[in-house]
Amino acid sequence: MARLASQANLQYIPTQDRIRRIIKSYLEFPLKGTTCLDPCCGPGDALLEICPEGNFLFGMELHTGRALEAKKKAFVQVLAGPFENSIISNRVFGFAFVNPPYDWVAGGGHRYEEVFLGRVIQYIAPKGVLCYIVPTSLFEHRGEQVLKVLLENFSNVRICKYPEPEYQEFRQVVIFGVKKPMERVTASSEWWEDQVARITTAEIPELETIQTPIYSIPYVNPGFVRTFRVNYYDAVLAENESKTLSFLEKLKPKNAVKKLTAPYYMDKALLALLAVGGYIDGKMPGHFLSGRYENHEISKTDIDMDTGEEIHTTRKTSSSVFYILTREPDENGSRIREIR
Repeated sequence: MARLASQANLQYIPTQDRIRRIIKSYLEFPLKGTTCLDPCCGPGDALLEICPEGNFLFGMELHTGRALEAKKKAFVQVLAGPFENSIISNRVFGFAFVNPPYDWVAGGGHRYEEVFLGRVIQYIAPKGVLCYIVPTSLFEHRGEQVLKVLLENFSNVRICKYPEPEYQEFRQVVIFGVKKPMERVTASSEWWEDQVARITTAEIPELETIQTPIYSIPYVNPGFVRTFRVNYYDAVLAENESKTLSFLEKLKPKNAVKKLTAPYYMDKALLALLAVGGYIDGKMPGHFLSGRYENHEISKTDIDMDTGEEIHTTRKTSSSVFYILTREPDENGSRIREIR
């Protein structure tokens, strides 16, 4: 279900400055801060403006250039890669700001707005707050399905259309909700049709600045997320972070070089098991592992005690050398380890 690489370079439309300020008026953050997620963070500006100082921000962005911009800002961690390839601890975020890609998944059965919503539901803590920005066209195509997911997983759901003139230009809505235990919602087809029609015809409240926040965000895991990684690596990120790519381009097979990742630590014992299992060259789950043999000749000269003649012998030896991609760079910035 991974997105095509070309989609990362499509027109980028960040959450508008005025919309960010209005959204902020709906939210009350805990004084001690909370852990916040933006799975499509761009250069990070939206989450930074919406969340006051003292909160702990985690971001993810498909476009590597924008992800690198966000890494330079006040985020605890930013991942570069597709959100649908991420591995993240469940129920660890007090607030999630989600402005996903507006596009169909390959095959046309679902949209990326749904994919992002379905995944982020797992990551929001109980009573955590969701802010979800999507186009009205989502409800024209997948209205009942999206509404059902929202109502089954969130309480106090509020759907507001953009104010003018932004609504006429972008046709977007902002959806707030408070995470609750999942419960089935059943209703007649007429009721679902009526709710969807209210959204697509803009018969819903307008997003406007309010004086008293409606949503109190809980204090959750201040800055601590046990698992936050993505099984993807690209050339731009590799070149920026370390010397890994230039090294691996000299190794085989070439088809594994462009997607590098190392989510786990490996010691020599584990490496030996992998070698025995046949994972010498190529990409094994989560790691790039390359190996080669080094052949050596050891020459030796002896003297025949009876004849006094020199006897020359040559013995061939071989040894195995492994190169692995590790999680952390060494003091020289390289993620490559050589093990003999």
